[in-house]
Amino acid sequence: RSSRKNSAALVACMSGSMAVFVLGFLVVAVSLRQAAALKLAFGSCNKQDLDQSYWQTILERAPDVWLWGGDIVYGDKAGLLFPPGRSGSNAADEPMVDGSTYTCIGGIVCFTAGTPNHLRAQYAKQNATEGYQVLAQAVSKVLGIWDDHDMGVNDGDFRYKWREESKQALLDFLGEPLDSPRRQRAGVWDSWLAPGPAGRRVAFHLLDVRHNKMPYGDPNGDFLGEEQWAWLEESLRAMRDEAAVNVVVSGLQVLRPWPRGGEVWARFPAAHARLLRTLAASRARGLVLLSGDVHMAQLSALRCGDVVVHELTSSGLTHSLAELAFPARWVARLILWLFPQHHLLADTWFKRNFGELEIDVDENGVATVLGRIISVHPDRSRGRVVVERAFPQLSAGESWDASACEPIMGAESPKEFWLRLGLVVASACIIAVVFSIVFAVVICPLCCSRSSVTSKSHQE
Repeated sequence: RSSRKNSAALVACMSGSMAVFVLGFLVVAVSLRQAAALKLAFGSCNKQDLDQSYWQTILERAPDVWLWGGDIVYGDKAGLLFPPGRSGSNAADEPMVDGSTYTCIGGIVCFTAGTPNHLRAQYAKQNATEGYQVLAQAVSKVLGIWDDHDMGVNDGDFRYKWREESKQALLDFLGEPLDSPRRQRAGVWDSWLAPGPAGRRVAFHLLDVRHNKMPYGDPNGDFLGEEQWAWLEESLRAMRDEAAVNVVVSGLQVLRPWPRGGEVWARFPAAHARLLRTLAASRARGLVLLSGDVHMAQLSALRCGDVVVHELTSSGLTHSLAELAFPARWVARLILWLFPQHHLLADTWFKRNFGELEIDVDENGVATVLGRIISVHPDRSRGRVVVERAFPQLSAGESWDASACEPIMGAESPKEFWLRLGLVVASACIIAVVFSIVFAVVICPLCCSRSSVTSKSHQE
């Protein structure tokens, strides 16, 4: 009997140990599964003095990471014609030097650069926003890169006078340690590898397209500078084994063609081609591009043989193209319609928005990426997913041919552009003819009739 009791006790003990082991294994497996999943929320173009109520909408999506995609605050000041407005804290006592302390768009709209003290005050104002404070505490990481307005001046480049002081102000806002290597670089580029199982992690490569950017005009101009190009190549190479998804962040759009207006990578064709070659040669897995700047949201893609490179653009947290005055709003839409759209996978969203990436990596290191645009416009659309699409045919760890890349919907022929332009011109002519007829048949006789009545009354 004693032997039977001991055997039963041994079996019970072994069963209990096995149960604990299985339970522990399941817990570890679940934790690894969770560690290989990540939800990123990102946005750009945030005026610190405008409505900040959208943070609650972002919080409700429960992101793991928040990413600033540029224009975190607006430090410059706009005004009509030259000289630009010099009141307030924006370089009021500084000599006006083009590119250094001011910039202009066509000599019509000019921007006075933000001084370091002014920028720090704007960052402090944004950091004190209650909704942002709650989000920053709720996520595991806040990442960020700058664009022009938070560097200090519209369309800014290496000529901006206070770029080093501005860099330190940005890094202070992001909570970068004082001994961080990022503070010593000639720019604010950086990389970050999210926690997770080896081979199933998500890497972020944040590009600085401002600190070393050349002035526009030279097709061989550059955005990054040689030091940053070398860093990008090494960053992508170093993450090759660890990361199943590599997210490359640029303040400016990468895949959108240049419509002879605005800022995109294609405005420097040589740098644009070099970026695609660098990505293609890196053999990085799961390449995805994120961008901002344009006050609208777009989902673009290039097909490069068997690989599709996706770019999710989210811009306009506090203001958007939909809120421009009537003529400007429709001129912007007309320009977008006139030029190639074959890179788009979804309709453009013109209202306020933020972007979202939902990433999951299975046990074999195969990634599933879902991109979304969520409206934060102050109307019935707020909180609604307005764009949602899976990203298939991601890069799988092999190099691909950048020269074979073409817009996801195929290359557009010049005839299509001229056809659309012809439609616009014809429509304008029809409107002009109709207006002329209405004026001649209705308005002119009515005015003449009133004039005749008035003349008769005076004669009497």
